[in-house]
Amino acid sequence: MRDLWHYIGITPAGAIAVVLSTITIYFVFGAVLRLWGQRLYSSPRSLDLAIVTVLGAIVGRSTMGHVPTLTGGLIALGTLAGLEVTFRNLRRLPLPQLDAQSRARAAVLVVAGKVQNDALRSYGLTMPMLWSSLRQAGVSHLSQAALVVLEPNGQISVVRAGQAIHPRALLGVKGAHRVQEHLRDAGHLHAGPADQLRAAPPSEKGQENATDSSPRSVPAPGQQPADQAQGEQAGPTQDGGRRE
Repeated sequence: MRDLWHYIGITPAGAIAVVLSTITIYFVFGAVLRLWGQRLYSSPRSLDLAIVTVLGAIVGRSTMGHVPTLTGGLIALGTLAGLEVTFRNLRRLPLPQLDAQSRARAAVLVVAGKVQNDALRSYGLTMPMLWSSLRQAGVSHLSQAALVVLEPNGQISVVRAGQAIHPRALLGVKGAHRVQEHLRDAGHLHAGPADQLRAAPPSEKGQENATDSSPRSVPAPGQQPADQAQGEQAGPTQDGGRRE
């Protein structure tokens, strides 16, 4: 029985070591994913996939202590679950939050049919990789793509031209204000009531205001409207003479 515990059990010092290792790896691996996870997951190259696999193996082995055992694995899982629950509850507290622009992680790759080459180079993407995602979305020409975004999880989202893009669809996108201006200039941005009023010509606005503000006389019961009565008095008769 003692030999069996040697293979599946763990000493108190070993349990403390597993907890400390799991907490350390949790924060270190979270920082790595925060910095480079978007680039690693977006690239389909075999080298990047191998790096992700190696990182997962290192994380799993580092949390198990000197000799991996069943009890050590359960302690590591419990520590990870506790950390997740703790930070999830902390997010619900009314703590000071960063502004939306500081927390933005999604990157624009194409806006209004124009490729953002700086963003492609920054995330290690190439034109063949971009066109692979465009073809999967049914896009055969850049003019058919109103907006292409690299999401925080590494996926590439494609919004085709002809679809009105609401400004709230740019939440979490880096440089959302600049992207919104490009979409508005290209006619891809959703125009609300205020934008439609602002886009109306001044002459049409003046005509509508003049028409709406002109006074209208309401005839009394039993009387004809003023314009109709004037038409009957000044209108010529059928034989060309005036009415007496």
